Amino acid sequence: MTKSSDILNGFQAFRKRVVIENLYKHVEYLSVKIGDRHLWKEHSLSKAADYIESAFQVSGYTVQRQTYSCYGKSVSNLIAEKTGTDEGLVVIGAHYDTVPGTPGADDNASAVAGMLELARLHKASLNKKHLIFVAFVNEEPPCFGSHNMGSMVYAKHLKDRKVSVDVMISLEMIGYFSQEPIQQYPLACMRLFYPKTADFIAVVGNFHSSKYVSYLKKGIKKHSAIDARSLTAPEYLGGISLSDNSSFWHHGYRAVMVTDTSFFRNKNYHQETDTIDTLNFEAMAEVVKGLYYTLLEI
Repeated sequence: MTKSSDILNGFQAFRKRVVIENLYKHVEYLSVKIGDRHLWKEHSLSKAADYIESAFQVSGYTVQRQTYSCYGKSVSNLIAEKTGTDEGLVVIGAHYDTVPGTPGADDNASAVAGMLELARLHKASLNKKHLIFVAFVNEEPPCFGSHNMGSMVYAKHLKDRKVSVDVMISLEMIGYFSQEPIQQYPLACMRLFYPKTADFIAVVGNFHSSKYVSYLKKGIKKHSAIDARSLTAPEYLGGISLSDNSSFWHHGYRAVMVTDTSFFRNKNYHQETDTIDTLNFEAMAEVVKGLYYTLLEI
């Protein structure tokens, strides 16, 4: 006779296998089949956008393209929305472009894959907040911090229309983990009270967003098997402003970044060695799981 707990455990294991398979499929398409994704590789951004749009549609979403001109080329943010039962809005975003010369498996196909899985899982769930999932173009140089940055375009769009946002969650590199003591920090003293092993996910933000930094860290730890650590700090410290969350800070919104800590851990950052075989999809699935259940509780 099968116990009910065994059935539940089997279901959870099956669901995680599906998440892992989907994460791998998305990263493989973006980083292997397309590879470099930037303005100077012909059609690479449009191919990535088409794939992301298709993935959203397969999950049941109607996709809006926010298209604009950058250096004479047409580029797009991809937007999918899930209505909530209560007031409030949460934006979950990840950039899909890379720097030239890298396939960008961790930076940032891993986070795009995670966002697509969060969107798929939430489509069949009863969420309280209105959720907007956005794939941003042009996060990398030379567009970073400029009006051509995809998240800057989108954040300005929301601000101009006086749209209230509870928090923006920037997914930035969520696939590189190691049991080795390779973890570095912006300040050497941080190694005294943060892990030396690179086996945790970080939630970071500015002081204005501190409530959500704490909330997301606690939620991920509660709902997943991945360790989560947090940092609330001035925006100039340690690279915490080097992703799409900075665009939302620029326009006065609360925003946090969920990250494997990027170049403080991953030696493949912005290199041709940032490949799919370096990622830990088991750990990525735990990050997605933690975020999924935490978003349901917000």
